[in-house]
Amino acid sequence: MGAKVSAPGGGKRSRMEVTADPNVIPFIDVMLVLLIIFMIAAPISTVDIQVEMPDSRIQPSQRPPRPTWISIQEGNGGVRYFVMNEEVQINELGERTFEEWEKNTPTVSFDECLMAETSKAAYCRIYVRADSNTAYRNVVRVMNRLQDKGFTRIGFVAEDKRS
Repeated sequence: MGAKVSAPGGGKRSRMEVTADPNVIPFIDVMLVLLIIFMIAAPISTVDIQVEMPDSRIQPSQRPPRPTWISIQEGNGGVRYFVMNEEVQINELGERTFEEWEKNTPTVSFDECLMAETSKAAYCRIYVRADSNTAYRNVVRVMNRLQDKGFTRIGFVAEDKRS
C-alpha cells in the first residue's frame, strides 16, 4: 500500500491518507529480471547436432480393391440379377462377374486367388446381396453360376436392422 505525501489543507498536523493504488514498481522489476533471464537462456537451448535417422524399410500399404457385388431383386416383373450396377441375364452371370472382378483386382491373377490361403483370399471374395422377399432358390442359382466359373469365396451381405 502506498500513502500520499501531501494532504489537503497542507498543515503540519494533517494526517496522511491511505490510498488503494497498487505499487507496481516491484512487479515491473521482477518482469524485467525474468525478461533478461529468458533472453539469455533462449539461444542456449537450441542445439545444432546433426542426427542421421534410419530409412524406413516398410512398404506403404496398398489400397484394397473394390469389392465385386452381385445383387438379386425379385418383384412383379420376375427376378433381376445385377453385377455391380449393370443388369445381366442369369446365364451370363458368371462371365460378367469374372470380367468385373478382373477390372476391380488387376494385380491378382485368378489362379493365385484360387490357391491363396489368407493374403489374397480377401481379394477373391464375391459379395451377394438380395432383397428380403427373394426366394432362397434364386440365391442358390447365383451361387451355382459363380461356382461354375470358379468363384468359391462367396460372402452374403445383410442389412443391419438394429439402427
